[in-house]
Amino acid sequence: MQRCGVCYPSWRKKVAREAGQHRQPIYEPLNSFDEAWRQWQKAIGMMRQRYAGPPKRPKGNVDRICVVPDIHAPFHEERFLAHICAVEGPKSTRAICIGDVSDAFSLSTYLKYERMPFSEEWASVTAVVQALSEAFHSVEIVIGNHDARLEKRVRERLTEDQVDAVKFMTGGTLCPLTALARAYPNVTIASHVTPSGHSVDWFTTCGDAWLGHPEKFSKIPGSALRSVEDWLLDNEVPMGLNRYRLIVLGHTHQLAVFPWRSGQMLLECGALCKSQGYQTSPRLGGRPQKRAYVWFEQTDGITDLNSVGWHWFDVE
Repeated sequence: MQRCGVCYPSWRKKVAREAGQHRQPIYEPLNSFDEAWRQWQKAIGMMRQRYAGPPKRPKGNVDRICVVPDIHAPFHEERFLAHICAVEGPKSTRAICIGDVSDAFSLSTYLKYERMPFSEEWASVTAVVQALSEAFHSVEIVIGNHDARLEKRVRERLTEDQVDAVKFMTGGTLCPLTALARAYPNVTIASHVTPSGHSVDWFTTCGDAWLGHPEKFSKIPGSALRSVEDWLLDNEVPMGLNRYRLIVLGHTHQLAVFPWRSGQMLLECGALCKSQGYQTSPRLGGRPQKRAYVWFEQTDGITDLNSVGWHWFDVE
């Protein structure tokens, strides 16, 4: 048997001899996490950190908020996300990812016709979050229904004590995105605390704007927006909410702008993901998704409704 032009028995003896000469202890005690991390970097050949860090805050007193809609990594349109990072990053003071940054396809219980390993999926999600962290001064992530899939599966299948054990190992969370955000100094997870002390991560507020990812959809244009606005009015007291001049809705993958009531605007902000297989099935439903994103500006927390804008990729 030949291997790369070298007789295999001779090659095997040489490897065994060199291994004996450079034999290392099977286990070396590590005094700190930093030491373990340095050894890991050396083992994989990563001698320096490639993360560039967050950019500086744009100058001026006006806050420009870029709303990054449903990404669904790894099924996102990379060129659309690249456009947002390149065009909006330098002039936006804040990016709000309004849910479903990850698709969590591997954790879905729906019938699947293809495979996407979690390791590959999460590598894509990590790349997306790091790209946003490097492009925007501040990034806030709203947790969508796809992002929450792992916690649902864990709680369905494990006992309460087993759930506690998993949370102990992960620093108290069952949400991969929450754990990932800790690696970046300018990335936070939405957290609204109700008067009763519950923490809610599926929506956030920014001055007089409310941005959320409720699990609400309708075939009728604008119906989901009106339902959410009604819900906000009904739940002002128990949820500890205010009246909001701007309401931005994720989850629907639709693009809509509705001037509403007196001095109020309702928005659906689109999506950044490719069409999925279920959208081509004979089981008809819903409307075609709109690949787009929106932005708005505020001064001292007051939204300039005339500053609301959008970019619709599908019509380019």
